[in-house]
Amino acid sequence: MKTMFQLWLLLVTLGLAAQARAQGPVIAGVAPVIEWGVGYTYMKSDVPSQGNMPMPGVLVSGSADLNAHFGAKLELGYSRSFDAFQTGRRADILTYMVGPVFYPVRRPKFSIHAQVLLGGARETGVNFESDGTLVRGFVNHFAWAGGAGFQYRISPVLSLRPEVEYLRTSYFNSNVAIQGQPNLRTSLSLMYTFGRRE
Repeated sequence: MKTMFQLWLLLVTLGLAAQARAQGPVIAGVAPVIEWGVGYTYMKSDVPSQGNMPMPGVLVSGSADLNAHFGAKLELGYSRSFDAFQTGRRADILTYMVGPVFYPVRRPKFSIHAQVLLGGARETGVNFESDGTLVRGFVNHFAWAGGAGFQYRISPVLSLRPEVEYLRTSYFNSNVAIQGQPNLRTSLSLMYTFGRRE
């Protein structure tokens, strides 16, 4: 008898809850719009004491837009030179960074954004001491990037995102001491959107 009463009470409660739900407005869940993308990148790397070195590569990124003007981004990049300064040795930079993204302009078909990313960079390559001795090695050090981009939507889920970034990494100079290294990186990514923008 007690079990029957509990079952009856449960059914009545569920029925009242369904009626109450039918009378009020239905509120949709709120979640960030998430995007993932992969693209081609070209870096102009300024190696200490040696000068510029072109480094093509790949850029993988993910972002979550918390509202119309603010989001967060995770970025992983890899650029490589197969013959650094005609030495027959390779040089590469692996970057891993995260940071905020700001959207001053957002329209249904396009948006403009600026970003500041913090993280690290592992750079492998060559340099020369002042007497011409070849120095090989790697540096895994703090890195940061600041940049801006434009995103153009080509379908409800796909868009193109060109970006330009100033990237600050570190590498050995001619005294075999770690020194800051400025880099300019451009990229073009194909982005896939999970979720719906209003």
